[in-house]
Amino acid sequence: MKDNSVDTLRDASGRAYSHNRVSFWLNGKPMLAEIAPAQTTMDFLHHTLQLHGTKCSCNEGDCGACTVVVASAREGKIFYEAVTSCLYNAAKLHGKHLITVEGLGTPEALHPIQQALLEHHGTQCGYCTPGFVMSLFALLATHAHPTEEEILFALEGNLCRCTGYESILEAARDLSQNHAPEQIVPSWCRAVEPEIFAFKAVMEACEQRGGPLRHCQNYLLPRSLEELAAITEERKDFTFITGGTDIMVQMNVQRKSFPLLIDLSAIGGLDLICFTREGVRIGANVTYSMLLQSGIVKTDLPVLHELVKHIASTQIRNFATLAGNIANASPIGDTLPLLLAQDASLELWSAAGERKIPLSEFYLDYRQTALSQGEILKAVLIPVPRRDVFVRALKAAKRKAVDISSVVTAVLIETRDEKVVNARLAAGGVAAVPKLSIKFLKAMHNMELQGLHAAEIADIVAAEFEPLTDVRGSRECRSKLLRNHVFAYLTEFLDGRRG
Repeated sequence: MKDNSVDTLRDASGRAYSHNRVSFWLNGKPMLAEIAPAQTTMDFLHHTLQLHGTKCSCNEGDCGACTVVVASAREGKIFYEAVTSCLYNAAKLHGKHLITVEGLGTPEALHPIQQALLEHHGTQCGYCTPGFVMSLFALLATHAHPTEEEILFALEGNLCRCTGYESILEAARDLSQNHAPEQIVPSWCRAVEPEIFAFKAVMEACEQRGGPLRHCQNYLLPRSLEELAAITEERKDFTFITGGTDIMVQMNVQRKSFPLLIDLSAIGGLDLICFTREGVRIGANVTYSMLLQSGIVKTDLPVLHELVKHIASTQIRNFATLAGNIANASPIGDTLPLLLAQDASLELWSAAGERKIPLSEFYLDYRQTALSQGEILKAVLIPVPRRDVFVRALKAAKRKAVDISSVVTAVLIETRDEKVVNARLAAGGVAAVPKLSIKFLKAMHNMELQGLHAAEIADIVAAEFEPLTDVRGSRECRSKLLRNHVFAYLTEFLDGRRG
């Protein structure tokens, strides 16, 4: 369906745009659509399909009003996952099932989730309601009777400005107690599942000239490293993405332009978590949600597992990746201090070959990394600490969820014969790059445990860094947060030894 509302925005230069011809399902029906480069799912729904039930509010993944559900096959199962459609590239829908609020119920026959919200007075202006409906749909499709904690976890990425959350939570509790998955997931969803498993169609590209002005000219999803090598050898003006959550915010809000985005999320073999001699290996396409679902991560990297719970929201975690957080090189990347403290290393790949470097050598300056032209972060290797090694991480932010850190820190302390033999403390938000503390190592190394003074060492570390002042905190506030984190770590560590 053509969107006539954008005809006035024709590109006068007549430049060529490479569109993606995508096969997927929409609310139970097969679809074949030509997706403009880097077009978001929300934009596709609104401007191409004229489906406006999915709402747009913040356009940067913060409010959840644009939540839709994507069903896909992974590890022999069908996963129903809520995503923020304002950041989710529509080309990623290839081979998947997109479910929107239009597919759930009608005014004459409401879906059980809609009925529960109505009965518990969980809607007022209604603008946020479709997002809540879809988040609850994803939750109840995979958890027959979710707990209170699971309900809160699923809804933390949805904001409501007028109804009040208690009535929405009452509706969710009612659904958890009184509805089974077969009442939640329509039969047309189940009918599509075998087709998702059998899907093998290859995405095609088609070139169009002119059209609406866009902030991306080409969007490619190679299926293998061989395809990627061919692209990178031919083109130089590209940017890699996996989840793409940060890049899409730059396009949506800052109107930043990208000649070519290369999405790595379709490359096979990069979505695995496994053991190696060097520790847990996490592939570039492993999402935060996959980390939370992984028994390996939960058992052998429990601090990472806990930290991921406080990153963004369920909708973002369902397609944002650990590798993307690392390569994005933000000084306040939530996972980076913990990975530094645990002495993680990176597998890097390019058409010229592979190499491995310590994460501590990856960050060169603000938003600058050791990646060469055409090189990608293929995997992260995290050593598994012994059970008696003290590892912790803390994130300081204004909200418990869906917020960027003001300061994020992590610590690892290893002892032998009542002496500290290894001590690593890393911090983000206090320098141009996430950094390991040199003074913490010097102050702690070979120190007798009875000689540790938490307050003194905390003061030493706080004086080592010179944070900047910005909207997330003043220099003084960040220095105090850093000091308090170090003091809290050492206090807990010493209390544990005494206990």
